[in-house]
Amino acid sequence: MHFIHPQYLWGLLAVAIPVVIHLFNFRRYRKIYFTNVRFIQNLQLETQKQSRLRHFILLALRCLAIIALVLAFAQPYIPQKNQKQQMAVRNAVSIFVDNSFSMEAVGSNGTLLDEAKQKAKEIVAAYKPNDVFQLLTNDFEGRHQRLYTRDEFLTLLDDVKTSSASRKMNEITGRQKDLLKTSYSSNQISYLVSDFQKSIYTFDGVQPDSVLRTYLIPVAANKIGNVYIDTCWFEIPTQQVGQTATLDVQVWNKSETDLEKIPIRLEINGTQKSLASVDLKAGASGIVKIPFVNQKAGIQSAVVQVTDYPVVYDDKFYFSFEVAESMQVFIVNGGEESRFLNSLFSNDSAMKIKNGFEKSIDYSAFSNYNLIILNELSNVSSGLSQELKRYVENGGTLCVLPPAASTADMNSYNSFLTTVGCPQYQAIDTADTRVIHVAVESPIFLNVFEKTTGEKYTLPENTELPKVLKHYTLNLSSRNLSTSVMRMLNNHEFLTETHFAQGKIYQFAVPLNQAFSNFQQQALFVPALYNIALMSQPQTQLYHTLDREEAIHVKFPLSGSEKILKLKSVDGQTEMIPEIQRFGATTNIFVHNQLTQAGNYVLSSESQPVAGVSFNYDRYESDLDCWTPAELNTLIEKNRLTNTQIVETKNKPVGEILAQVTHGTHLWKYLIWFVLLMLLGEVLILRFWKK
Repeated sequence: MHFIHPQYLWGLLAVAIPVVIHLFNFRRYRKIYFTNVRFIQNLQLETQKQSRLRHFILLALRCLAIIALVLAFAQPYIPQKNQKQQMAVRNAVSIFVDNSFSMEAVGSNGTLLDEAKQKAKEIVAAYKPNDVFQLLTNDFEGRHQRLYTRDEFLTLLDDVKTSSASRKMNEITGRQKDLLKTSYSSNQISYLVSDFQKSIYTFDGVQPDSVLRTYLIPVAANKIGNVYIDTCWFEIPTQQVGQTATLDVQVWNKSETDLEKIPIRLEINGTQKSLASVDLKAGASGIVKIPFVNQKAGIQSAVVQVTDYPVVYDDKFYFSFEVAESMQVFIVNGGEESRFLNSLFSNDSAMKIKNGFEKSIDYSAFSNYNLIILNELSNVSSGLSQELKRYVENGGTLCVLPPAASTADMNSYNSFLTTVGCPQYQAIDTADTRVIHVAVESPIFLNVFEKTTGEKYTLPENTELPKVLKHYTLNLSSRNLSTSVMRMLNNHEFLTETHFAQGKIYQFAVPLNQAFSNFQQQALFVPALYNIALMSQPQTQLYHTLDREEAIHVKFPLSGSEKILKLKSVDGQTEMIPEIQRFGATTNIFVHNQLTQAGNYVLSSESQPVAGVSFNYDRYESDLDCWTPAELNTLIEKNRLTNTQIVETKNKPVGEILAQVTHGTHLWKYLIWFVLLMLLGEVLILRFWKK
């Protein structure tokens, strides 16, 4: 048995007081003279032996009452097994209050965050006024990386709000250990008050600590589900004015109940564009398709949302995209202009075509074009090779149609193709063949073929494919980052796609010449070349995730004067200047966790919009499945965290439970009851045991 306040044991000397009083109170028997013996029957007879017994019992009761009262003030306790705390020294206590979005869920006494803050107050109240405390949240603020007094801690606690940040278990415990080591206290204790979501608290990387004792205090939400939007994407990545686009939205139902007709609403630039609904099985996800028409060109700020309660942070999903006015196509001709290419692109208002010739090329204008087509050049000069490589590196799309003339310099072609990771042109194969394989899942042929059973695109059996009279052999090797789009019967490539840096290169094995093939007269010619032009539109990421240190790629060349880029929210409430890094025509933007609110933003240069940027909260908080106390105990044993313990409150005051868990079994209450029992015994003896 130990004492919290052993100095009060000096009060045991007070036992001498009743002893001294009783010693002087032992009186001798007096002689009483009676005038008549009949008065003797009215006397209550009491022997000297009985009187002494009564006095000794009263003395014992009073002494025991004083002893018990003194011990109660000294606060004796029976320590827990392996307990090392010394309650007489100053304690250094770190309390982590989970303020992530999942704490918006409702428990038995309000939101889980409110319950966690209340438990933190009760924890602090269980310690001495001279103890020091750390408040830690998911935000990892600088002001939380120091120790405070009790009153200062409570002031900070009142300011805690929900946050988009979320930390792993090893990050939290590591932060607590780092600060408590600086306290120079021999008694270091940490508390984690949280709902302990399975998606976050995995105990990976948590190291056992023989000095720091950790207590986990779970707070449980009422049985609820959560419906949230996980992600979205376009079926066709490029958007044009007047085009009907289809947005695919993935929605999750994290509950135990099947849900029907959940409304999904799409807003673009603050205007509702479409409304759809989806049926979801319990614990499953579904994809809802939302069609809409792009009415105007430019940057579009959009949000798709679902209505759900009480966890609402993941009900909105923000994204931005750009609708192109037209595609800029530049054809570099080695000889005459191609009537096939002119017929394909000139009759479409969405395509702006310009023809040039290999001997008079304006290299500085390359960045203005979405697609450059090399049409039967006699050679690829070193200057053109260098500029084309830079163009592709910066996100441009290049299409190569080899020359028909036998006098062309194929070495210059292959020299350029090698620098961009493309297969080289080999000798011309004059054997008749035909195309037999088409990659129908390729974006080039997206929506060209119909889907069959299994939701897969298939090539119809009666499709007439190009005939090939002769062709260049493409040397496709494992060193090339190329994929086959169309292949011939002899297993030679007819069309390949190569990704290089941020751009793409499409390479044909034949020119648009009837001496080589009839491809230009086949049905696949139009979708192949047209979709290559459509896919050449710069693809920007629809959305980004907050609290992730990732670069935002923007195709915007900065001048030598280093233009200042500003990131401003669509509602005008937030504005910041991000860090920028320039790579040719591409600019990388870094926000470095300066943004905390999900939403749509516009990146501007000198008040001119450059790109739309959207941020969403991370969705791993959306799964509300949490560890039970029994599962937490299993994890603790599995990871051999001998100094970690679960504290289950079960609607009892945390201070009362901690008094037993952290300090052992307190005995002062029992001693108070014992004092009252002794006093009651004294009253009864004085009342009923007459002299």
